[in-house]
Amino acid sequence: MTRKTMLILFVMTLIIGLVAGCADRESTISTFEINTGGMSPKNHVFVNELLMQLRNRFQLMEIQLYVPRAAFPLYYGGSGVRELPLLILLPPHDEPATFYVDHGLKRIADEMISSGEIVPMYIATIPPDPARAIGGYFYGGSSYGAGNWDTLLGETLADYISKSWEIPSEDPGLRGIGGFWIGAYGAFRAALLNPGAYSSISVIDGPLDFDGPDGNSGLLDLMSYAVNTEQGGFTDNADMRDHFDSSSIYPVSRMLIGGAVAFSPHDTLLDYTLNPHTNASGESELQIIINDTTRGTEGYAIQDTVTFITRIVTEDSRNLDFHLPFDYTGQKYDLIWNLWLDDNLENLMTGGELDGVDMWIATSPETKYGFHEMTMSWINTLRNSGYSPTVVEYTGYNGYPATYDQYIGDLLRDMLKFHSENFKANSDDL
Repeated sequence: MTRKTMLILFVMTLIIGLVAGCADRESTISTFEINTGGMSPKNHVFVNELLMQLRNRFQLMEIQLYVPRAAFPLYYGGSGVRELPLLILLPPHDEPATFYVDHGLKRIADEMISSGEIVPMYIATIPPDPARAIGGYFYGGSSYGAGNWDTLLGETLADYISKSWEIPSEDPGLRGIGGFWIGAYGAFRAALLNPGAYSSISVIDGPLDFDGPDGNSGLLDLMSYAVNTEQGGFTDNADMRDHFDSSSIYPVSRMLIGGAVAFSPHDTLLDYTLNPHTNASGESELQIIINDTTRGTEGYAIQDTVTFITRIVTEDSRNLDFHLPFDYTGQKYDLIWNLWLDDNLENLMTGGELDGVDMWIATSPETKYGFHEMTMSWINTLRNSGYSPTVVEYTGYNGYPATYDQYIGDLLRDMLKFHSENFKANSDDL
């Protein structure tokens, strides 16, 4: 074989190799999952909404945002779509913003978007208590210590996400909200107090009727449980005021404390001043000073002291006191309990707030804390008010009851499918 022939064969071999290599690269590109999304965690300061929230000195809120690849720039495999639906999911009390992510949210959304089962959508989650001070505030109330969730979930959060990421739709018809346990209450509360803000609601069990179907159960049963089972009982109201424990090992007690901060704070109209301040580390911050001289004025603060709690939060500038809705025996204390009933969903619904809103409710008779009975009672209230929510009853299996979050992954699929159908019905571009 001549040297010229050998060179020709080498060149031909090289060309074949390059062609094969290109074929391999084309194969790699063709199997790249262009519909997989990413998580975009971000902290944001909501000054007006979180200004005096317990121990949340810098008014920070953690947002976990699922961003579908369709929203990515073209050079990252996206479609260049400028607007997509936004779904807000609220975790249960004492859980972080990553609750749904930890239960497979990204994987599930990726799979369902890739298969075409759901439309691409943004999915945002936030914690029920950014500072983990109590564990959650029912996402309720405009109480300073709890945070102004009504405004935050009514418009501020969604508007911030839309303006910050620039692509989530500002059309309320392409916005949904959902939640689990107290997140379920928070989702319905947000929709009731902000009519037209959301076109769809999906929830899984929760304290959706505070006093239950008979007016004498629901959270009332949990009050007795908190005092007698978690706290070990008290000798009198003074003992409860001094020794009620908010430790994380007492989830029901923490849930009720959070509700008290939201629904029955001591100051009904808090008077405070802001003092620019430099802390020991040289950082600038706003020092919040409560004007105690106005406390105790009739009509300004709750006068009764039977269940008045002052000990749990002790920072001088943030000592926001509250009243529990039960006495040392765990029985309801009507003066304060009636304040809670004002925030019960059936009393927040005055008529027509949920018109045109699609509703999906999942409930299990196996769930803890009597949330199933409270949920069923709320479903009946909705039906009696002329609404027809989609109701899904689920249970566990093989010795694994659905007491808490064991089946959130399966339920997430149904929730995303439900919201996707709503979004498609409200847009010609999805």
